[in-house]
Amino acid sequence: MPHTLKNNAYHILGLDTSASEKEILKRSKEIINRLKADDIPDYDLDIGLFENFRTEIAVKDALQRLQAPKKRIKEYFFWFQIADSIDEQVLGLFKLKDYLNAIRIWQNASEGQNTKAFFYKKNLAILYCLVLAVEDNKDYLQNSLVAWKELLDSDKFWASFSKIYKLHDEQTASEDIISDFKNHVVKYLSDIYTELHLIHKNSDYVNEFQNIFSAKGEKIKKNVLDPAYHAINKAVEELEKMEVSKDGEFDKEESELIKRLVATIQKELNQLIDLGLYDESQTKIMRDRAANALRTIVLDLHNNLDELDKSHGLLEVAIKLAGTESLKNKLQVELEQIQKHITEDAENSLAIEIPGTLRSATMLFKNNFVEYNDKRIFYKDATGISYHAKSQSINFIPVSQSYSYMIASENETISISFGTTLHIGKKAKQDVWTRLIGLSENLIEPHIIKKMMKQIFERDEAITIGGYEFSKQGYSRTVFKLFGKNQKETVYWSDTIYVPKFDSGNVVLWWDKNGKGQIFATIPMSTTNAVVIPELIKACVNRSQLLYEK
Repeated sequence: MPHTLKNNAYHILGLDTSASEKEILKRSKEIINRLKADDIPDYDLDIGLFENFRTEIAVKDALQRLQAPKKRIKEYFFWFQIADSIDEQVLGLFKLKDYLNAIRIWQNASEGQNTKAFFYKKNLAILYCLVLAVEDNKDYLQNSLVAWKELLDSDKFWASFSKIYKLHDEQTASEDIISDFKNHVVKYLSDIYTELHLIHKNSDYVNEFQNIFSAKGEKIKKNVLDPAYHAINKAVEELEKMEVSKDGEFDKEESELIKRLVATIQKELNQLIDLGLYDESQTKIMRDRAANALRTIVLDLHNNLDELDKSHGLLEVAIKLAGTESLKNKLQVELEQIQKHITEDAENSLAIEIPGTLRSATMLFKNNFVEYNDKRIFYKDATGISYHAKSQSINFIPVSQSYSYMIASENETISISFGTTLHIGKKAKQDVWTRLIGLSENLIEPHIIKKMMKQIFERDEAITIGGYEFSKQGYSRTVFKLFGKNQKETVYWSDTIYVPKFDSGNVVLWWDKNGKGQIFATIPMSTTNAVVIPELIKACVNRSQLLYEK
């Protein structure tokens, strides 16, 4: 129920606004005494819309409000003044609950710009709001707002109101009190329409009020804006805490969480749109914060996980949420940049169909990552790679060929193997393997070598590939002896270095013996990172020469 009108002090006491201080005190004592005897009184001014509103606590509160000058004027303004036979006629219709004719009488009498017409119109506007408490009527809503607007914008009305109010409250009425009330009356009126909105769950009460008055009372802040802002703020805080790239992937759970949080934000904002509060300054601040929270996730997805399409979609949502033009423009520029990256990514993508026994699958090489069978590894995260081909022969006649390929990061491994029998499809499958190697050499191996170089020369830590050690000094092997101490043999970077070669599925390392290269080690290409050894050794030699020159 609309507490402002239902609990109006004059309504509680069953009086009209012309009641004197003596009449107010007498009526309050009378009601309390009758209530103590379980006798709930009825009065001529009871409008018949509400029940159980006249209690001892309500009476005492009503008396207190009417004894406080700043509260009294509000109670006075928002209740009926019964001044003549027309008003008395309406009271009779209240008893019959004939509100339609009551409205019609005050409506006809309110035409004009004199004091009587103004107070008929005020009575009419109050009656509209009271009836709206029990009947969701669009015409009454519009008519009530028009009536209030005409009154509150009329200097003649305020002059008449001031004059009449001073006659009814000679002791406490003053220009300061009337002026202060006039400055706050629209906010008080806003509370009444917010209460009607809460009764009927109809946004028109707030929206239409905002369209006409553009003002908000305490109740719209407490009952509408604050709950909406709280829900939005909670969802935004969860978005701000998300670290989608922390585990190296954007999984379904994270995607669903973002959808749920965005849906919560959009739901609350949609309600504010319906209420005409979407472009409020505080709402715009909340919208910008939500948009920036999404932008942070977008940057994380784009920069660290290369999720271009998802970044594009979320940024479009962020633009729609943004409250200020400056942020919208900034996000629009970033959206265009992502769209450009999507186009470039599509142009630079290479799909390789991997042959299989029963079915084939596609390995997709993008600018920043490789993807296969729902597994994705970013080139920068790669830690290991291997590939090799193996032939089988009968009586020195090749009958089959098998190919294997592997790339790994700390969290994921992609392994592929396929082969031929009796040379069926050999050329096509060999071409696939060759293309995989070529892409790996250019896109993946440089990142692995970079990590190794950092470990060797910056952290001064040796790495091991296939049992052979690569360090800041050179590469070495341990010679195991049955008797005596094991011996470590090293090829120093300052020695004559022979570039390793691939031979028969192996990586062959050399060392210099009397001016000639002799085999130092043979490491199968199937060994993790064996295939990067040739480029690793070149990089180590170059780095050691730079260190020597310094």
